[in-house]
Amino acid sequence: MLVEKITSRQNPLVKRFRRVRAGTEHHLLFLEGARLIEDAIKAGVHFESIAFTSALETTARGLALMDSLQNVPCRGAHLSRQVMEAIADTENPQGVAALVNRPSYDVEDVLAAEPQLVVIADQLQDPGNLGNLVRTAEASGANGLITTRYTVDPYNHKSLRASMGAAMRLPIANGMTAREIADLCKKRDVKLIASSAAPPDPRSTIEDAALVRIVRTFTEANFKRPVAVIFGREASGVSQDVSSLADELIHIPMAPGVESLNVAAAGAIILYEAARQRGFDLNRGEG
Repeated sequence: MLVEKITSRQNPLVKRFRRVRAGTEHHLLFLEGARLIEDAIKAGVHFESIAFTSALETTARGLALMDSLQNVPCRGAHLSRQVMEAIADTENPQGVAALVNRPSYDVEDVLAAEPQLVVIADQLQDPGNLGNLVRTAEASGANGLITTRYTVDPYNHKSLRASMGAAMRLPIANGMTAREIADLCKKRDVKLIASSAAPPDPRSTIEDAALVRIVRTFTEANFKRPVAVIFGREASGVSQDVSSLADELIHIPMAPGVESLNVAAAGAIILYEAARQRGFDLNRGEG
């Protein structure tokens, strides 16, 4: 890593960091903080540039990160504290930021991967919720996540922080409509399951396109076969149009008077039921 010293906010590299942070260069990601950059190194993503201040070298963790960065072939910049504050997204910068290549995956590849437990985020708007769903998907053994059009960017810097780096390890694809995804699931014999806010009364049904469909409790679903689970946007959940594309609708029982759960909480409950059915070792990692 070749390092140059930068003290001006008008430096072209500083301006590039700010453009990427603003999302104007879609092929690159802005990472900030030791944790995300450590995760990026472990995930093997390609680094374009690293920027750091002297503050990074005042802690043992920072020194260890600097040692790791010596082996990363990219452009390096030693910034003054004032310049780092100009590119940082946080109020108290940790003294390190990076530009890395955005991971790229195809929807068909995600659906074809084993063991075919796929999470679909349909028009989620809150980056924190999506980041938490990505993190849970990885932790519960899902092999990928797909976002439909109009879903917040899973590589948004807020989503990345909420995912704790999982977005750089879990294959994520996007850009298709729910109908296109449903067609691919049918083609690959992947069962499409949608979460529903309807109560699990066996007499209760959801009617769509003249088709009456029973809503089952999530524990009654069969997650041992190849499945893709759809989670809808925060305010309204999975829309009726999207629900009509699913092979099965499932529900999480709740106490009277409670309308719904946060999408990240619902995702954790359902995906860990899938993990339980699949015999996933929930104690394999460090908590």
